[in-house]
Order: sequence, then C-alpha cells, then structure tokens
Amino acid sequence: MRRSCNDLRRRAIFAALTAGTALLLAGSPADTVAQDFPVRPITLIVPYTAGGPTDMMARAIAKHMTSTGGQPVVVENRAGAGGAIGTAATARSAPDGYTLVLNGTLAHALAPMLRPNSAGYTVADMSAIGVFSRSSNFLVVAPSLGVKTVKELIDRAKAAPGKISFSSAGLASNPHLGAELFKALAGVDLEHIPYKGVSASVPDLVEGRVPVAFASPTLALPLLKDNRLIALAVTGEKRMKGWEHLPTIAESGVPGYVFESTYILVAPGKTPAPVIRRLNELLQRSLDDPDTISALDKLGLETMKNSPAQADQLVQAELQRWSGIIGRLNLKLE
Repeated sequence: MRRSCNDLRRRAIFAALTAGTALLLAGSPADTVAQDFPVRPITLIVPYTAGGPTDMMARAIAKHMTSTGGQPVVVENRAGAGGAIGTAATARSAPDGYTLVLNGTLAHALAPMLRPNSAGYTVADMSAIGVFSRSSNFLVVAPSLGVKTVKELIDRAKAAPGKISFSSAGLASNPHLGAELFKALAGVDLEHIPYKGVSASVPDLVEGRVPVAFASPTLALPLLKDNRLIALAVTGEKRMKGWEHLPTIAESGVPGYVFESTYILVAPGKTPAPVIRRLNELLQRSLDDPDTISALDKLGLETMKNSPAQADQLVQAELQRWSGIIGRLNLKLE
C-alpha cells in the first residue's frame, strides 16, 4: 500500500513538471499572439498633413514593415494641435498593436506639458516602440542680414536686443524650441515670429523680413543649394554628413548647445510587451533596408536603433531637459 502511494506521488510530481515544462515552452497567451502578429492591417497615424517630412518618413517605414510583417501598414494623416490630435487618437485605440503613431520625440513628449487641458493624452498613456532616426537642423540667415558666422549673429543681436527676428512653424515647434535654447545659452534676445507651417515662412525668411531660422534639412537644403540662404552652423552634437565644413553651434562659441530632431514610433499604453517587441523587430528590420535608409538619408536623417526600454529613456530625457526651459519661458499653448 505504501509503495502504491509513493508511485502515485511520483506520478503526480512528474505530471506537474511536465505541465510546467509545456507552459514554459508555450509561453504566455501574449507571447503566442505576438508570434503570429500581425494578422490584419496596421494603421500608422501621422499627426500632420500629408507631404511633410514626418509623413514621408512614415511612408518609407510603412512600406518595408508591410513587406516584412506580411500585412499592410496603412498611413493615415490626422493633423492638428502640433501632433496632439493624432497621438491622442492612438492613445484611445485598443492596446493591441494595430494602431500606432509616428511623431517627433520632442513633440510627443512635450504636448501634454504644453497643452495640459487639451492634449488628450499623457506620456504614461503610451508605449514607445523605438526612436528610429535623428537629424540636426541648420542655423540659417538671409543674405541681406550681412552675417556669415554665429559670432557675428550673436554680436549683432547683443547690439540690438529684440530687433532681429527668427521664424518657426509655430509655438513649441522644433524650430522655435531650437531657437529658444540658442537664446538662453548665447545670452541674446531674438524676436519670435511664428507661422502656421514651415513653408509659409520661406518668403519672409529669404527676403530678409524675418532673417533667421533654425531650419530642418528638408526646408534648408534646397534654399542653400540655390544660395537663397546662408548656413552659419548645424545644431547637432557633431558635424553633418556632407556638410563637414560647417561647424556645430557649440563649436562656434555656444558651449553646451545641442539640438537634434529625433522621431519615434509609439503604441497605446498597455499594449502587451511581446507585441511591442515584435513591432520593434519589424521597425529594426525596416531600418536595415537600403530603400528605407536612402529615403531617410534624402530627408537629412540618420537611422537609430534601440529597444523599447531605451526609447522610453530617451523620451524621459527630453522631458527632463525641456521642463525647466518651458517653465522659464512660461510657455503654454492654451
């Protein structure tokens, strides 16, 4: 009788171990879902109008994610409120990985701070998939301003506080924030003239009515090629590929100045971690594709690779860096 009980006990232990091993091999239900993901089309929201640089990079990435994931990745433009409308729509979507948003990291991170009552989301409502590209901007001036170096611009601005103006694509846009950082570190007073978009600022910039801008490569490169603008420096940590003769702003006498535009792919919060990892994998594979690399390179963008956790860290770093500056400026968009 004792031997029979021992046999039963051993059989029970063996059955439990076998079941546990099977569970480990099968993984969690979320792991199983992620292995098959995606099984239907993915909507990729661009929170700006079609045809802009963010839209163009989204379409380049979506094309390759479609081919590697086996399901269409459909770009949908939902513009408004500096990117907050499209991001909020994503935050409200089902957390299943089938609705994503692509945005500038800074715009994504700061919108809830700048629009506390109307952004419609918080950073905690979202799950970062990956920060996938970055670029410097150009500090450009109209030829009529008569300056050819950053030092000359600073000297002119200090001699006439508030008399030299700079353009931007709107309050808290990247060109605006890049200029505000320059003002703070260089100790100058420049007048801000916001426009409804970067293209709207071009005539006044070129003609010298608003003679300074911290312009993206997409805007600046054609105008520099035609000698309609003069580039004084680049805003990044290092010199730009193809423009190695042009110094950084930090090299030009403004120590500590670094302003780079980075771009992030984001999902709704509570999206299962295995699905986020699968999306990150599809994103990383798209960044290895020569066509994607070429498309981003034409926009002046350098590809980046990181994990979802590292992308979250980059978002938090942006928040920490800019919260003090925005507080000093008392900058709110509502």
